[in-house]
Amino acid sequence: MPYNISIVIVNYNGKRYIDNLFQSFINLDVQGVTYEIVFVDNNSSDDSVLYLTEKYQDLFPSLKIVKSEKNLGFAGGNNFGVQFAEGEYVVFLNNDTAVSKNWLQELSLFSETHSDIGIVSSKLIFFYDFIKLNINTHDKVFLSKGVTINGQKYTIDPKFTENVLYGENDITCFGHTTIYVPLINVEETGLNIEFDFVRINNSNIDSWVIEDEILPMTKSFTLTENVVSANKLTLVQNAGSGINEKFDGYDIGFCEVDKGQYNNVYELDSSCGAAMMINKGLFDKVGGFDERFFMYYEDTDLSYRIKKLGFKLYFCPTAVVRHIHTGSSQEWSPFFVYHIYRNKLIFIYKNFPLPIFCKQFARYVWHVLKETLTTRQKPALKKAKIKALFGFIKLLPFYIKKGKTNRGVL
Repeated sequence: MPYNISIVIVNYNGKRYIDNLFQSFINLDVQGVTYEIVFVDNNSSDDSVLYLTEKYQDLFPSLKIVKSEKNLGFAGGNNFGVQFAEGEYVVFLNNDTAVSKNWLQELSLFSETHSDIGIVSSKLIFFYDFIKLNINTHDKVFLSKGVTINGQKYTIDPKFTENVLYGENDITCFGHTTIYVPLINVEETGLNIEFDFVRINNSNIDSWVIEDEILPMTKSFTLTENVVSANKLTLVQNAGSGINEKFDGYDIGFCEVDKGQYNNVYELDSSCGAAMMINKGLFDKVGGFDERFFMYYEDTDLSYRIKKLGFKLYFCPTAVVRHIHTGSSQEWSPFFVYHIYRNKLIFIYKNFPLPIFCKQFARYVWHVLKETLTTRQKPALKKAKIKALFGFIKLLPFYIKKGKTNRGVL
């Protein structure tokens, strides 16, 4: 093999992520490791390929840019990229990431010291660090969802909040509310945060609290560089993956403050495709990703097929990657909902006994009926769940043809 590792990156209209990712590649310490980058463009329309070629091709002679004439999704795009990979190992890496200096060395070393590896997962942390903003009030405080952070518009993300009511136009905060504010465009002058509006009930009590700093509850305030440096926090995005009792996929450690609680090696139930490594021969042996998933659950399905061959999945805490998360699709958009619900049914059918699948399928039909008839959920999301049901039924003949004994393979 000409290279130890081939890094396969699937891109769809991700021009805005290229600099962060490739600048982190420039800083990689790769002593003792040879690698190539296979950049798969999924028929983008934002000049990603032109930008990448002009700015980075000369800096990375081993960079291969391959273009698909249509969007193959995450699963198909990665399978397409592996066809051009010449490394002994393949690393699948999301385009909305930035890798740590020793990331590739740590993955390579891990592969040398563990003989039973199926997949090795990196430690994913959220791209930006955060400031923990607490609310001090005896009643309620109303904030806009829109906020400007050092001149850049941002919408408060519910996953980075605790104990809030997230409304259509604003969020309602209480005395035990926490909001994690990302450190976007942090400068030497500090961090300026400006909400579109703030409504309070008691100007003598209501205040912002950042650890020991107590600030008046005003629409705009600035934290000095020293305050930011002393109080910034890193949040975990994924320290491995798993499946709960409802067969929903989840990220271990999701949105937890990183205090070193995930700094140990351990075995996983499933791996996250955003940053994971697998032996190329093993990947080819199991048939790669199931392209019918398009995106979501394809990494979980691959994990289960790898485990059925007797290999183990590991978490490597020293291979750290910063990840924007859902950089190519909007979380809980109709597109997201359709693929999540449809693919969960495919995953269960392929990897679990038929009685379990039938039980879960019946539950999903009941869920769709209840959501459609009795809730106020947005019509587009209801439609996506119905489409997911019929999308699965449309694919079912293919998997039935494969037969029950082959349910774990493509």
